[in-house]
Amino acid sequence: MATWSKAPDTPFGTVAQRILLDSDPLVRVVAQVRFSPVLSIREPGFIAPFQEAIRVDYPLVRREQQQQVALGAQGALAMDDSVLWRFSDVGSNWQVTLSDSFVSLDCGDYTERADFMGRLSQALAAVGDYVRPVLAHSVGVRYVDRLADTAKLEQLRDFIRPEMLGLSSAGLSGGQAATEMTHAEFAVGRVSLLGRWGYLPPGATHDPSIEPVDGPSWILDLDAYTSETTPFDAVSCADDAEQHASTVYGFFRWAVSDEFLTAHGATL
Repeated sequence: MATWSKAPDTPFGTVAQRILLDSDPLVRVVAQVRFSPVLSIREPGFIAPFQEAIRVDYPLVRREQQQQVALGAQGALAMDDSVLWRFSDVGSNWQVTLSDSFVSLDCGDYTERADFMGRLSQALAAVGDYVRPVLAHSVGVRYVDRLADTAKLEQLRDFIRPEMLGLSSAGLSGGQAATEMTHAEFAVGRVSLLGRWGYLPPGATHDPSIEPVDGPSWILDLDAYTSETTPFDAVSCADDAEQHASTVYGFFRWAVSDEFLTAHGATL
């Protein structure tokens, strides 16, 4: 029988108690700030001072060119080339991506929020100092959790709020849900929270940026963001990202039971 003594009563409006997990189910954490276009970013000479500011932590760099297709005037297809600069650490766990309209921080092996937010603040400060965008348009933080262990999947009813499990947890008289994904969007004051969660069959993924696994899995993908146009300020963007992370964590802590926490190494 699942218990919820450590979970907040509601997914929103309360600050959830921080509980460290020894075996974290997170598979990806990413933060992104979109800003008014700075076309000079496409030039290596312009980007060099930015690289120098973060090079100690992200010594590897590569340039990528992506072709974007959009519907232009009179229905014609308009082609545009976008340049991405990807800066990563030696282990390829941390990556800063800079384009002419956004900067993002991506992590595969997440340890703690303070480390992530410290690195994000560093990247945003370098953007402010060397790229100098005029306006910020959005700030978002995304956390993707995955359960793929067979034993844990068998305990979904004890791990996850029943309201979130749908037919994948129901007795279907011999049938079994192969794929079941829920999409929901919530307004939390000025913040939007996009949630996607559910059961996936072997080799499937709900998003091309998330590598599939060989066996079945259950995904919880939470993306908190604001879409507001304000003067670009690195400190304000970092503060917004911190608040968005708290929003995501509050929903996560509401969604999972005490049994989930102990199964992932928490001491309650």
